[in-house]
Amino acid sequence: MTEVAIAAAVVILVSAVCSLFEAVLYSVPASHVETLVAAGSRAGRQLQKLRADVQRPISAILSLNTIANTGGAAIAGAAAAEAFGDHWLGWFSAGLTLAILMLSEIIPKTTGVVYSRPLSRLIAWPLALLVSLFRPLIWGTTAVTSAIARGRDSETVSDQELIVMTRLGLKGGSLQTHEAEVIQNILSLKNFTVRDLMTPRVVMYALATSTVLEDLRGDLETLRHTRIPVYGDSVDDVVGFVHRRDLLAAMAEDRWNDTVEKMTRPVQFVSDSVSADHLLPMLMHQHQQMFVVLDEFGGVSGLITMEDAIEEIIGKEIVDEFDEIADLRQLARTRRQTTVDESIATGRRKPSDPASPAPPETRP
Repeated sequence: MTEVAIAAAVVILVSAVCSLFEAVLYSVPASHVETLVAAGSRAGRQLQKLRADVQRPISAILSLNTIANTGGAAIAGAAAAEAFGDHWLGWFSAGLTLAILMLSEIIPKTTGVVYSRPLSRLIAWPLALLVSLFRPLIWGTTAVTSAIARGRDSETVSDQELIVMTRLGLKGGSLQTHEAEVIQNILSLKNFTVRDLMTPRVVMYALATSTVLEDLRGDLETLRHTRIPVYGDSVDDVVGFVHRRDLLAAMAEDRWNDTVEKMTRPVQFVSDSVSADHLLPMLMHQHQQMFVVLDEFGGVSGLITMEDAIEEIIGKEIVDEFDEIADLRQLARTRRQTTVDESIATGRRKPSDPASPAPPETRP
């Protein structure tokens, strides 16, 4: 009787440990493992090593589990037959199978999935020892599984899967609403172009190269902008930009006869068809805060700033104490529609005619 109990207990315990190891190994998030490694955890580094080649620990786990379920069950069955006779062997086998199902499969695997984070550090070293003990057997099984998986690229996480994970994180409370919005906005940037984010030409404020500081004396509209495009013959001939700091410095030195051209800095250009997810890296790589946007014909469509890109990511307009209008893109659409409506009302345009853009705000 004692031998039967010991044999059955060993089978159930070993199988339960294997199930727990397998569930934790598959369920613990990669981000949690990286967090442990970053915190200097030795168990975290060992777990990272095991997950880097998951075939090895899985082969060790399944090998031990198979030995326990087959060899151990056979030993327990033989002991039961000797203790109770062949008449009770069938009942013993049914009871042992039910016990293995509940105590060695369902309960350990459920526990491993639910508590994968705290258990991950506890299983790292025992699992590493198990891999070492079964190393000869692992070599053979790894060769077979590698041949099966040869030529198959490792799966990557798609944008849609990341969005689903974000929603689950929001639902589970691990992410705040604004954090989830930022993640989804970043992933959706590839669906937009610079044209969708830019400040349109019709509401773009610009200065001519010939503008003298005297013309800007007391002009709060000009000083409201940090960087102002500077053009030559027309707005399509943008030659650079002037910084508000340079204007204020010149005014402080009473250089009222200086032209804006003397303070003009070089400006970078970008096509309006460039994907929005490439915009922020371009701005940062070129150490720019602003690009002048060109259309397919080389004409100026508007301008795009670092602020525009960040607004799209956070999903809100960045408005400071000097901004009288929060959304210049909406203002451009309103002005465009107003121009069309006035033209139709006066008979200069038919309702079916395309609308032409209004001229930008400029200073001579």
